[in-house]
Amino acid sequence: MSVDRSGWLAVACALALAACGGPGKAATDTDVATDAAPEGSAPAAAPAQPASGGFAVLPALPGSETDGLGIRDPLKLVHYRDTAGEGLLVLARTDTRTHDADSDQDMDVATLTATLYGRTAADAPFVQRWQSESPTECEGLDLDAGYFLDQSGASDLDGDGVAELTLASHSFCGGGVDPQQIVIELRRDNDVYRIDGESLVTIEGDAPFGGERQDSASYKDAPPLFQKHMDAVWKAVYTRRGGQDEATP
Repeated sequence: MSVDRSGWLAVACALALAACGGPGKAATDTDVATDAAPEGSAPAAAPAQPASGGFAVLPALPGSETDGLGIRDPLKLVHYRDTAGEGLLVLARTDTRTHDADSDQDMDVATLTATLYGRTAADAPFVQRWQSESPTECEGLDLDAGYFLDQSGASDLDGDGVAELTLASHSFCGGGVDPQQIVIELRRDNDVYRIDGESLVTIEGDAPFGGERQDSASYKDAPPLFQKHMDAVWKAVYTRRGGQDEATP
């Protein structure tokens, strides 16, 4: 009788464990239930902006801040954030006249200026980080200079949170149909990668001319991703007639 009672007890225990699903399955269900959202709750939304320190293009600054920096009639302002804090890229052109002592002639001068301001906190003042000037002098001929505004700005090409600034410009001094001089720069911190070249001139009935480019030593040392970006900018601008800026609103 004692053997039969032990057998029945073993069978009863086995049936009880089967009805509960077994200890291993119960533990797994508990882990899932702990991680799952409560019934009826909405899934978590993706962040609207990159995490602190990531790259993002920011809304335009109020006029009171730009006026305080002495910014007047800029061609373009680019306000952004990256791992260094806030940045403000200002593209401008100034026109002056100067007298050339050698030729005893007055010269028209168009100067393109790119200035980068930065600050590490929203309540801190902007300070100038660097400025680049490109003057074009012209004596009694047609003068033109400007940025390709739709190709100039801030981006994060490699996704590391550090902004790359693209400056694409054109200049011209001549009296006929000649190529414009084109400069494409990519700036990242203190690194500057550059392409110099000229626009392609196409006249109906004649063979095209111009369109040459010279890659700097820094361009050749640039990461392939940066080279690819600069090549794309070059292809987008070197065939434009008259160096149209084609600015986006």
